[in-house]
Amino acid sequence: MIRVLLVEDDPMVAELNRLYLGRVPGFEMVASARSAAEALDLLRTHTVDLLLLDIFMPGQSGLELMEEIRRLALDVDVIFVTAARDAATIDRALKLGAVDYLIKPFEFERLKQAFERYGETRRLIREGQTLDQSELDKRLARRPAERPATQGLPKGLDRNTLDKVLQAIAAWPAGTPWFTSEEIGQQVGISRVSVRKYFEFLCTLKVLRMEPGYGTGGRPVHRFQLQRAYLREANRFL
Repeated sequence: MIRVLLVEDDPMVAELNRLYLGRVPGFEMVASARSAAEALDLLRTHTVDLLLLDIFMPGQSGLELMEEIRRLALDVDVIFVTAARDAATIDRALKLGAVDYLIKPFEFERLKQAFERYGETRRLIREGQTLDQSELDKRLARRPAERPATQGLPKGLDRNTLDKVLQAIAAWPAGTPWFTSEEIGQQVGISRVSVRKYFEFLCTLKVLRMEPGYGTGGRPVHRFQLQRAYLREANRFL
């Protein structure tokens, strides 16, 4: 079993990644961290094979964490899962030895592909097999990826509806910065369930920050807050 540590400061994104991870055989989440400092503490107390690591985090960034991991010579691999898409960041991550780099938002199949490639390569190395050049090339070469999910909206989302949701969020009164999916749904004219799909997408881009909560009867009623610095990420899809 390959033991994974999730490092993600957004609770909704962390939960989505946890659910995705649970759908891939041979992998298990051993812990979750919301900062680089917390991740380092967990690496010292848990046996971890693989980090699923974000870059944009409070305090140390994911790149800085990976630099620290290399400095300490910790035996752990890294797959970046992040909205950072500039060439310099990607180049730095790969030079530090990232085994894969996924740009948010992505579909489950792309994450599954990353895990399966990693698992197969790790199995061959751990088993000590002798490989010829053609077999090594087949295992390690970066094959052309399918059309990235970042070039379009995730399946089931509509550009016009996303625009309406963003307008409603941006116009929300600054004096009461927190809102729910039900409140935005009433303004846009779509159901709370539909709004949640757009909110999940916006959380992966860090356009929204989520705070878990519960309403009457114990029903989950999460609150959300706009993070205007990340709005440009959502505007690319309009």
